[in-house]
Amino acid sequence: MAGEIRRLREELKASQKREAALRDELEASQFQSGSIAGKKLVQKCRELQSENEQLGKDVSEGRMQQLRAEVGMHKDYASEQRKSIGEMREWIEQLSDELEVAQGTIFSLRRELKDEKAMRERSSRD
Repeated sequence: MAGEIRRLREELKASQKREAALRDELEASQFQSGSIAGKKLVQKCRELQSENEQLGKDVSEGRMQQLRAEVGMHKDYASEQRKSIGEMREWIEQLSDELEVAQGTIFSLRRELKDEKAMRERSSRD
């Protein structure tokens, strides 16, 4: 009988411990915004939400700054390319002018050569 009482006492202690643990779990799962813990939890949630919003803005602004920098680089590159194309067009115009002069000179020299050959042929016939 003493063994039975001891076993029942141990079961009672175990049941009391289990009851306390379940009660603590129940209290933890019940949210009350008016309680001190509830107020702290709500305040912490607000702080975290504010921090998340700020981080979102920072990330977004950082990406925008990166994109703006890339756009600036592309604009600079395009400007350099336009300048280079302009310089090439000027160079091509100069070459074209020089080519016209050279072709005129060649045409003139051919005519002189032809006239000279014709004179020599006439001279040799005479």
